[in-house]
Amino acid sequence: MRTEQIAAVLLAAGTSSRFGEDDKLMAEWRGKPVAVHALETIASMIFAELVAVARPVGQAPFLHRRLERRGYTILENDRPEDGISGSIVRAVEHVMPLRKCRGILICLADMPDVPQTHYNRICLAAEDVRSVVASTDGFSSSPPAFIGRKHFPELLALRGDQGARVLLSHGVQIETMGACLRDIDTPEDLLGPAGD
Repeated sequence: MRTEQIAAVLLAAGTSSRFGEDDKLMAEWRGKPVAVHALETIASMIFAELVAVARPVGQAPFLHRRLERRGYTILENDRPEDGISGSIVRAVEHVMPLRKCRGILICLADMPDVPQTHYNRICLAAEDVRSVVASTDGFSSSPPAFIGRKHFPELLALRGDQGARVLLSHGVQIETMGACLRDIDTPEDLLGPAGD
């Protein structure tokens, strides 16, 4: 499916509870805040709509400014304790009325190393509104993932922090190196060869 028929949804409203006091999305990674890597890569592609679900502007002013500058519609999630599902529900409610969007590409702001080529591979593997296409490192299914419009009612019923994991596990799996799919959850995740 062409990216012009897809809404890219960047989830950036987490509480960073395992990261400690600091906001992991603002932690430096290769010269930029963690979240900026994903938001810039996604914004460099041509999507029907760019949507970001973020914490309220008072809690994340820098992130809001960067998202606005790159053309994202920002949906505030003032209940991050509801887990990732609350953010997905907000995004789907926003995208549903946009008939040109045949599905959403769910992306995570704490995954700074996903290349544009991988986002493209997922979109190309989506055939129609019934498609579900997930990323995998060969072991488990994860975002980035495409979920077709037919599954929106199922997404609206999500609760808690499991997100769309069950749905993704039944979809087409696009394998890539685990390093591309690493997410930043703890300060230790910023260490090592890539974070030096």
